[in-house]
Amino acid sequence: MSSNVRTEPFTVDVDGATIAPVETPETVEALSEIVRQVARDRLRALLVGNGTRLAFGNRGGPFDVAISTARLNRVIQYEPDDLTLAVEPGCTLRQLRELLGAQGQQVTLDAAHPERATIGGSFATGLSSPRRLGGGALKDWTIGIEVVGPDGALAKAGGMVVKNVTGFDMMHVHYGALGALGVVTRLNLKVFPKPDAERSIAVRYERVGDAYAAGVALLASQLQLSALTIDNENGWRVRVRLDAPATVIEQLAQRVLSVAAASVPLDDTTVSHDGRQALAAFEHVVDLLSGRAVARVSLPTSKQLPALKALAGLKGMAACADLGSGLLYLAAAPSTVMLAAAGPHAAWLALPGELKTGRDVFGAVDERSLPVVRRLKAAFDPAGRLNTGRWVAGL
Repeated sequence: MSSNVRTEPFTVDVDGATIAPVETPETVEALSEIVRQVARDRLRALLVGNGTRLAFGNRGGPFDVAISTARLNRVIQYEPDDLTLAVEPGCTLRQLRELLGAQGQQVTLDAAHPERATIGGSFATGLSSPRRLGGGALKDWTIGIEVVGPDGALAKAGGMVVKNVTGFDMMHVHYGALGALGVVTRLNLKVFPKPDAERSIAVRYERVGDAYAAGVALLASQLQLSALTIDNENGWRVRVRLDAPATVIEQLAQRVLSVAAASVPLDDTTVSHDGRQALAAFEHVVDLLSGRAVARVSLPTSKQLPALKALAGLKGMAACADLGSGLLYLAAAPSTVMLAAAGPHAAWLALPGELKTGRDVFGAVDERSLPVVRRLKAAFDPAGRLNTGRWVAGL
């Protein structure tokens, strides 16, 4: 291997299988050479970043080698005046927060373990956070991409201009593809001004119906909310994140509390100046390193109340409903009860390997879309060298 590659002494464990060696290239050129060697030797490679989302994916393999992008963690280009940023996939969310925060800017992306979770892992898994309500998903502000294909060749699309129509729209093709079509080596992002004030508001209700009514009222209120969730931590809590100019943040917070109290008197309310507190329950539930089974169920907001009521009596089930995105997240000890509670259409973000057998963790897939997905895999990776079997439909 190149001198810019380290073969780490550790191994990677995924779905009960131990993968070794682990190659950790430090340059795109070194990564390309590794992928070319994988193709020449007819091997199968598992792709991994810092490992915080490795539980997500079907039970694929067997794998001959693991390739980690953790050392590809440079900031390639940052233009604060243009609100654009280019980074390698190994950059962590904390790294981006600190870099952008120093310039009064941000990206609206959150995950458990931000000191380890990477931008590349967020892109590959397609996992967003409740701040999608106010700022959109990662795919919405990706304006350029660079990818090493299964043959080791480098491909680029987009650029560093916000209004960009250069090349084929590879950004959306690779988003959520779990590395099955190539290894992302660069992401060009549109970034956003960070409002000078933020608030986290948490309102506790004894009954799930009251929490749901308050959440729906807030969603319909046309107030500018950055995130809106309901969770079952010690009762039922509606959590709201606000980002606004300092001159209006208090007024906005009072209006949120007024809407929340319209049908049920408030008896347990907390307001914090730290906006991250509003995301704490989400990050707790969607922690793929917790050892729990984690499910995501797509449900329109109008249909989330029956699901939340059904969960109310299940011991040990943690729930977080992202009302702004129409997603319900569940976490509990892996069991047949957990599988039944999530339902047949759930996507399993974390599940023990033995429970993945015979199951597509991506949930029910529209039969009309499967031929398209299969043609994409056949076109990009016909020999099935990258993340074999881990993507949707076992591709």
